[in-house]
Amino acid sequence: MPRKSTKASSAEDAVYALPEVLDLKAATPLTEKLMSLRGQNLVVDASKVERLGTQCVQILIAAAATWKDEMAAFSIAEPSDSFISGLQVLGLTPQAILEKEVAQ
Repeated sequence: MPRKSTKASSAEDAVYALPEVLDLKAATPLTEKLMSLRGQNLVVDASKVERLGTQCVQILIAAAATWKDEMAAFSIAEPSDSFISGLQVLGLTPQAILEKEVAQ
């Protein structure tokens, strides 16, 4: 059986597929969706992302920090080339989102 780098899946795990366009218009719905999934281990599927804006990157960084503070798993799965390129423009990687600290 292959090993995963995150916790084993359980009934509490949730998967959320990001929309194709993560621009300013997508920021509020993204925040609302992530907040509705709080308290669960979460896998964010980034496979369909074609455009990634700074605001949505900030939301993902804040979500990763929130999940970490609440000791729940948060991971990004299958990042598309466009998702990775959008992060690279900002000097980030998918792993960097998971490791960033949010100033309080």
